[in-house]
Amino acid sequence: MAQPLAITAADTEFCEATTEQRELAWKLNGAAWARPMSIETYVARETHLSEQELTKDGGCKYWVLHLKGYPRQIIASCETIRKKVLISENGVSREGYGYGIASVYTNPDYRRQGMAATLLRHVQKAMDQDSDLSVLYSDIGRQYYSNLGWHVFPSEQVTLTYIPPAATSGSETPTLQHTQPDSIRYLRLEELRTLCEVDELHLSARFDRIPADGASHVAFLPTFAQMSWQVARAEFVAGKLLNGKAPENVGAITSNGRAWIYWDHYWKYKKLKVLKIVTVLESTLEQRIHDIRVLVEAALVEGTTWGLETVLLWNPDEETAMGCKAVGDVHPHDIDVVFDERIDDSIPSLRWAGGKLKEIVWEDNYYYCWC
Repeated sequence: MAQPLAITAADTEFCEATTEQRELAWKLNGAAWARPMSIETYVARETHLSEQELTKDGGCKYWVLHLKGYPRQIIASCETIRKKVLISENGVSREGYGYGIASVYTNPDYRRQGMAATLLRHVQKAMDQDSDLSVLYSDIGRQYYSNLGWHVFPSEQVTLTYIPPAATSGSETPTLQHTQPDSIRYLRLEELRTLCEVDELHLSARFDRIPADGASHVAFLPTFAQMSWQVARAEFVAGKLLNGKAPENVGAITSNGRAWIYWDHYWKYKKLKVLKIVTVLESTLEQRIHDIRVLVEAALVEGTTWGLETVLLWNPDEETAMGCKAVGDVHPHDIDVVFDERIDDSIPSLRWAGGKLKEIVWEDNYYYCWC
C-alpha cells in the first residue's frame, strides 16, 4: 500500500464545493460506497438527491478541503443538510434548525494526518452561524466524532427477520402472509404530505407539554421533505438495480386511520428500514400495541415481497417494542425478533452549536432523522 502524501492543515484550503469539486468528491467516495452501483450511477444518484425538496436551493451544502492552490485535488469532503427541529428548554418550545452531516470522506492518499478533523472543524464554524445543533451517524465507532464534540446517543434497535418454511418438493418457497390484511392499507408517496403535517402538529403539541426539567429536548421535525428524500434515494437505486421497477408502497396506515408507518427499501443490505411509526389519535395502550403490530407486519410483507427479509427499527420505545414482540407472537415459527444495539455503525451523535455542553434529550431519534 502506498504511503500517504505528507501534508499539514497549512497546506490545505476549505471551501463550499463548486459543481466540479462536488463531482470529484463523489467519484472519490464512490470508490468505497457505490457498490453494487457503478461510479457513474452513484454520481447520478447523488445528483438526483441534491435536487429533492429537502436539499435543493441550498438545503444541502457540499464542503471540500483541497490542496492549497490546486482546487481539483480533493483531500476530504462532506455534505450538510439543514433541517427544521423542535427545541424545548425551561418549559418553552420553539422551532430551530439542525444540520445532518453525511458522507465524511478522506482521499486515501491523505489519510491518518487529521484531514477529516480539519475539514469538520471548518464545517462546525460554518454550521454554527445558522443552526442550533448538528448530528451525524458514525460508521467508525463511538470515539472519533466524540473527540470532535459530537456526543453519542442510544443506538438500540429491533430487527424482525422472516425465516420462510422449507418448500415442499416441486413448490415455490411460501411467502409471508399478513394475519389481518383488512386492518391496514398501503400508502403511496402522494399521501405522505398530509400525514407528515399531522405528525408535525402532534409532535409540536407534545413539545409544548414538556415541563422545565433542566434538560434541552430536541427532535427533528418529521417533514414530508425529509421522508420523500429517503424514498427518492431508495427509488433511484431500485430503478437501476431492478430494471426500472420500483416499489409503490412507502408505508401503511391502519384501516381506522389511527396510526401509520413510513419506510424505505434499503437494497444494498437487503433490509426494509422503518423511518417512523406514528400513533397520534386517542387510543388505549392495547389499541396502540395492536396498531403497531399490524403496521410492522405490513412492513414485513412489503419487505419480503421485494426480497428484503429483514425489517429494522431504531430506538423502539416501550409500546413499539411490545408491538414488535406481538408480531413474533402471531408468527412464532417464521419471524425472528431480536433486540440489540449497534456498536460500530450508524451511531447517532449530536453537537450543540458552539460546542456548548448541555443535558440533551433527543426525542424521536428514529431512522427518518438519518442522512
